Amino acid sequence: MKKVVVGTVASAVILGGAIGAGAMTDGFQNFRSVNPAPSEPAELISVEEAKEKALAEYEGVVESIELEKKRDGYVYDIDIDNGDMDYDLDMDASNGEILRVEEERDDDDDDRDDNVTSSDSNGTAGSSNEDYISQEEAIEIALAEVEGTLESVELDDDDGRAIYEVEINTGTGDDDDAEFDIDAVTGEILEIDLD
Repeated sequence: MKKVVVGTVASAVILGGAIGAGAMTDGFQNFRSVNPAPSEPAELISVEEAKEKALAEYEGVVESIELEKKRDGYVYDIDIDNGDMDYDLDMDASNGEILRVEEERDDDDDDRDDNVTSSDSNGTAGSSNEDYISQEEAIEIALAEVEGTLESVELDDDDGRAIYEVEINTGTGDDDDAEFDIDAVTGEILEIDLD
């Protein structure tokens, strides 16, 4: 009697495992087939459109926009600072839909990139945001030097000098990038790093 019960239980476990494995295999195949095909860079909204859509939802200053390739397409990672709050957004780069928002109280005034002031010999004495060239102008300056697709642009402070760090993807590989440091006041290219 024990052998019959043990044999029946073992058969049920084996049969259940086979059915479960078959269901999981079909489930994984269906999961892959319903994912949309990744967007191509030519089908994406522009950096300016992404910036406008983000600022329509969240007031502040765009500190950086970075285009990231994900498994299911491209996403703009956008950082906005409005003085009291910092917003980190993920935006679908194909249609401008905001996918994720992370809000954080801005309590670290020492690390702020948007209020760079200095009195050095670089001509940026007393500079404020209003004196800076726009992100779009910095991008145009970089794209005048190399052909490619914008990867990221960020306003930063380099030893008291406000600069835009612009990264352009110049090819199809992950390592085909050109990185620019551009003076945020004069628009002068300070450094180019071609990978």
